[in-house]
Amino acid sequence: MPEDTKQKIQKLNQKLATLKKKQDPFNEEARQWARKRDKIHKQTKDLLSDVMTIKARRDLDNAKVKTLKNQRNFTRNLVNIKITEIKQLREDLKILEAKQPRRNIETIRTDLEKIEWEIQTTSLTLQEERPLVKRANELQKKLNIYQQIFDKRTQISKLQQTIEKMNEEAGAAHKQLSDLALRSQEFHDKMQTLLSKVNEMKPEANEYHKNFLLNKQRSQKIQENCLEVEAKIQATRKKMQEKEEKDRLKQHKARLRKLRGQAQKKLDEGGKLTLEEFKLLSAEEKT
Repeated sequence: MPEDTKQKIQKLNQKLATLKKKQDPFNEEARQWARKRDKIHKQTKDLLSDVMTIKARRDLDNAKVKTLKNQRNFTRNLVNIKITEIKQLREDLKILEAKQPRRNIETIRTDLEKIEWEIQTTSLTLQEERPLVKRANELQKKLNIYQQIFDKRTQISKLQQTIEKMNEEAGAAHKQLSDLALRSQEFHDKMQTLLSKVNEMKPEANEYHKNFLLNKQRSQKIQENCLEVEAKIQATRKKMQEKEEKDRLKQHKARLRKLRGQAQKKLDEGGKLTLEEFKLLSAEEKT
């Protein structure tokens, strides 16, 4: 290898080493900024994961709230229907009570039983039986009024019990709604707190990423210079190799010409050629 070429490659290698040494701090600083940025990103990701978990729980509570509100509205409507029924029953009861006989029900029932017993056990003519049947019918109508009053009061009582039970269920649902509303607000506050932390961390992460890119760009610029130097080294070595190959080929051809000349002289002088000398002369004739 020529001395000047050797020195040129050596200088280029020194320059390459200097560039890489200069590049190393930028790469290290870029890695440090990347680690800080990635740490913030992980914290942000964890916070957002917590937000999604809380949101899922809040959404589940909201679905329960919707169901409870529907149940509450249904119960309210049903209670209103029952109240309307009670009002109607009370009006009917008022009319029946106005028709209520002055005699108590036991006296009426006793009289009716006596008349029925007399009709069943006594041999009566049609004329004798007719007033008794008429009297029995009148007593039965009075008993029917008592029975209707009793039925109405029973219906009202059952409806009132049903309404009371519904109101208890509505009260329990209302309490559950209040608890869910309070918990939903707590979830909302937690989400807002976490999202605020995420927003607070964004500028810091952006600054870390900005510094990362800055050092990466500086490193990249030096890398481009390194590639240029490496390309020059490769080009110089290639040129040197081509020259060495050319010189080697030239020397080889000169050696062959010398050997052919010696073989030709030997042949001209009547000497006996070796196989190698014969091949050399034969190859020359072909070319």
